[in-house]
Amino acid sequence: MNYRVILRIKVQDGKWIQVGSSHEISWEARGLLQASSGWTVLNQFSPGSASSMTSLFEKGALTLTHSPESFLAYEVDCGPGTIRDAIAFYHGLLEDCRAHPYAELYGRIVL
Repeated sequence: MNYRVILRIKVQDGKWIQVGSSHEISWEARGLLQASSGWTVLNQFSPGSASSMTSLFEKGALTLTHSPESFLAYEVDCGPGTIRDAIAFYHGLLEDCRAHPYAELYGRIVL
């Protein structure tokens, strides 16, 4: 299972449109995301606006980039490349959050 995060904007009639890309990471990597950034990953949940999450994503990317050895246990639990995948996940989210700061994030499990 993967966890997909999108950025979305509410339009007329209460409908949502997606802006930016879809960002996916293994659902099992949620512990690594929380440990590196402080972000609690929940299914079918909106953690807030893109601008409010940017600092957490920056923290996660920097933490994993500068001290990946502190998170090697997650590679054992989730598989090789988990740290690399998490860094790429953060960078993709950061790019979209900066491009669409007023969008809302929404995450859910996908098969």
